[in-house]
Amino acid sequence: MTGNNKRFYTLFTEVIQHIELQILMNLTAKALRVPTISIWRLNHIEGLRCYAEFTRDNLSDGVTPEVLQRMNTQAYRLGRKLRLIFFVTSQASAQKTIVKLYRNIGIQMSFKSDNHICFHSCFFSHFYSPDVCQAASSLDDGIIRGITGCGHLTFEQRITEKCNYCLAQYKHEEKSNCNR
Repeated sequence: MTGNNKRFYTLFTEVIQHIELQILMNLTAKALRVPTISIWRLNHIEGLRCYAEFTRDNLSDGVTPEVLQRMNTQAYRLGRKLRLIFFVTSQASAQKTIVKLYRNIGIQMSFKSDNHICFHSCFFSHFYSPDVCQAASSLDDGIIRGITGCGHLTFEQRITEKCNYCLAQYKHEEKSNCNR
């Protein structure tokens, strides 16, 4: 890659990361029914920190099942849009898309099988308590369900619970149960 191409690629990646994080911020704020925060003038790490603090502060006092459902629904809608934007047509392309998108928000993950996901590291684990992490994972469930087409994410262990990594099981469901 030449110098100009490398600079363009780096700039393009930074723009995509900012767009992805701002969209996540907006959908979370909408679900929580609180004003969103603009992260456009922040560098990537500052933007991640801002989102982590925003979610921590808004989820730390506990949330109702209705709020969790709104978060999950908003995330599912985003996941469905991402499925279309990235032309996801198979389980393999869904997994690749999810891994790349999560990398942009400070989460290193991999699919160990079609139904087991390992979150090796997570930027947000430095900010979240186990309860906040559990609440925030309703976003993960919605996004992943939207991108893959259907299913449900259940965490078996979390970094915020003093584990070395998060481990989740992804259970595929019938299409009729997907739009919850």
